[in-house]
Amino acid sequence: MNAGRKLATPGVWSETGATSAALWGLCAGSGKKPYQTIVDLRGPAYKCSCPSRKFPCKHALGLLLLWSAGQVADAAEPSDFAGAWLDSRDARAGAKAATDADAVAKPGGAERVKAERAAATAAQRADRVAGGIAELTMWLEDQVAHGFSGIDNDPYGRFDPLAARLVDAQAPGLASQVRELPAVLTGGEPGTWPHRLLMEFGALWALGTAHQRLAELDDDTAAAVRRHVGYTVAKADVLAQPAVVDDWLVLGWRTEELDRVTARRLWLYGGAAGRYALILEYVPTGGTFPPRPPVGAAFRAPLHYYPGAPAQRALIADQDGPPSGTDGRPSALPPATTVSVARAARARDVAADPWLRSSPATVRGRLAIVNGSGPTGYALTDNNGESVPLRVGAELWPSLVAGTLGGVVDVVGELDADGLLPLAIVADGRVNAL
Repeated sequence: MNAGRKLATPGVWSETGATSAALWGLCAGSGKKPYQTIVDLRGPAYKCSCPSRKFPCKHALGLLLLWSAGQVADAAEPSDFAGAWLDSRDARAGAKAATDADAVAKPGGAERVKAERAAATAAQRADRVAGGIAELTMWLEDQVAHGFSGIDNDPYGRFDPLAARLVDAQAPGLASQVRELPAVLTGGEPGTWPHRLLMEFGALWALGTAHQRLAELDDDTAAAVRRHVGYTVAKADVLAQPAVVDDWLVLGWRTEELDRVTARRLWLYGGAAGRYALILEYVPTGGTFPPRPPVGAAFRAPLHYYPGAPAQRALIADQDGPPSGTDGRPSALPPATTVSVARAARARDVAADPWLRSSPATVRGRLAIVNGSGPTGYALTDNNGESVPLRVGAELWPSLVAGTLGGVVDVVGELDADGLLPLAIVADGRVNAL
């Protein structure tokens, strides 16, 4: 957009014009011939003779900005070069409409045309995603080849443009992961960011490579790759999975601020099934989430897990209203484990999905401050003397201490490579939110 703004000045344009359907103009470039730029306002669609691979290019953006500023005069009809392109678009659209009309008139034609359009849209997105991933893998290889020197001086300036291009390539999952890279430079043990960043680069490169070989992967791995790239799963496909009916205990939740949306991660546990479930919900930034039972309450409902392994994210079958909760004690609590057992379960999850950010865990132990245990030193130490770092700040530590009274406690949270992010504690047979 910044490049387009630089071209939103009359000095670089000639033979501009506008009708109710289109804009056009010649933009001076580095060569002898100016670039022929056309915008079909009915699409919108864009055409430019420049060699840029971006869509729309900076010339089309500049022309649109110039027009919105009232600097493009109206014309009775398009110029020759613009008219030829617009006529060809109209001819193709007319031929397609006629073909579609003939197809719809035949038995089952409407469904067939709808399926063909869906297939064409999917193929177009696949091409865009493939192009975005090709750029991502090349960019990652260049970063590793040239080293990380200076990357910590302006991480957002280094990563944000790539994330924006991945959004344009319809790979929002990858874009979100790239946007999170600056946090790698500020988190963790001091001085460890180069190693941590290299690990993140490796994971992104592996994800891009896996997507390029999607047809060779098993169904569960392919589903994981598509999910992390940013493909959505249709609600109907999720509901087609077997229903798991249980009394679901609300373990805890946390929110994340993403790009223009807020995400809520709600963790449940089904006692009869012995399974955790993650309910992901999104609202626009500043919006309000639908009501859910409070932490420690239980509700009975059918859940459907999303395809892929490990089975983690799920959908509540009836999303029209909040399930009814109870104030009584749940019929079953998640079993508390040692640190090593929790880490072994996490390792199995990562083996099934190498890009899985975290896994649910309930770990029993005592709160401790351990040297070398994460940036804060806060940890949970089990009866075997093994510790896991607690990903909490000084503001939450007193709440944890007050809730445990110095004794053994079960901590429910999300476990990842950096430690355990506490969401709740289990005491006296109840789950208590932090």
